[in-house]
Amino acid sequence: MIVSSWLEQKLKIIQTLSYVEPMEKRLRLSNKFALKKCQKEVCIAQEDRISQLPDEILVYILSFFTVKEAADTSLLSRRWLNLWTYIDHLDFDATKYLDQVFVQPKLQKGHMDKYLTWVNSALQKFKGQRLDQFRVYFDLNKFAQHDIDKWLELAFSKKVQRLELDLLRCGSFTRNFDSCYTFPKRLLGLGDSSSCSNNLQILSLINQNFKSLKVLILKSVNVTGQVLEFFLRNCPFLERMQVHGSGTLKNLEVVGPSLKLRHLEIYSCFNVKSLKICDTNLISLRTSAGKVLLLKKVPMLVDVEILGMPYTHLL
Repeated sequence: MIVSSWLEQKLKIIQTLSYVEPMEKRLRLSNKFALKKCQKEVCIAQEDRISQLPDEILVYILSFFTVKEAADTSLLSRRWLNLWTYIDHLDFDATKYLDQVFVQPKLQKGHMDKYLTWVNSALQKFKGQRLDQFRVYFDLNKFAQHDIDKWLELAFSKKVQRLELDLLRCGSFTRNFDSCYTFPKRLLGLGDSSSCSNNLQILSLINQNFKSLKVLILKSVNVTGQVLEFFLRNCPFLERMQVHGSGTLKNLEVVGPSLKLRHLEIYSCFNVKSLKICDTNLISLRTSAGKVLLLKKVPMLVDVEILGMPYTHLL
C-alpha cells in the first residue's frame, strides 16, 4: 500500500537521524568550537524533524512498543509528553520483571500489587477511542479479580480486536485451577438475570462492544463453555481462540457454518469432557483436552494436533 511504503520511508528517516556517527570522523574539523557548534545544530535539527511528524504517525510508531516503552518516550520532550496515551495497542508485558522474580524469589513479595498499580495508573491516563490490542502478561491469580474485571470493561468499551490474558507464572505450565482468575460472566450478561437487567452499562456493553473481537487468548483463566460459545455467537469476526489452563471448561461446542472461527487451541484444560466441532470452516485444531472429540463436516480442517490421548471416542 502507498501509505505503508510512505510510512516505511518515514521510519527509515527516523532511524537515520537517530544514529549520528562521531563528528570528528564525519566532518574532520580541527576546531573544537566549530565541532561542538555543529553537533548542537545537528541535534536540534534531528529533534525538530522528528517532532514535525504528524501525531498520527508518532502514535502509530509508539503502538509497536510495550506500554512501558511507549510511556518512557514522554521524557524526551513536551512534544512527546502525552502521545503514548493515545496508542491503540496496550501491551502490559512484564516478562523481564517476571524473569527476575523467577531467579530471585525475594522479589516475589508485593510483585502483584506493583503490577496492578502500574496497569491501573496507565489505564487512567489512556485517552484512545479504540483498541486494536489489549494484552496482559504477568503472574496474576484470583486475588486480582476486581482489577482485571475493570480492565476488561475498558477493553470491550474500546471495541478491542485482540484480547490476550496470559496470567501464568514464569516457568510454569499450569496453575492450580482453584487459584486462577475467573472470566466474569456478568460482563456478557450471563450472570444473575436480575442484577444484569439493572445495569444499563453492562447491557450497552453487551449490545455494542463485542463485534470487533478477532482474537481471544486466555491462559491460566477459568472460563466456561458458555462464555466461549457466547463469543463464538456474538463476535462475527472472531477468527482465533486459544484457551490454556482453564479448570472450569467442561464442554464446548463449535457448531455452525456462520462462525468465522478458523483456528482453535484448547490445551491443559484437564476437566474437559467433550469437544464438539461440527459444520464449520475451521482450518486448524490443537487440543489436549477432552474424553470425547467429535469432528463432523469440517472440510477445511487441514491442520490437526491432538495431545494427551487417549480419547474414549474420536468421531
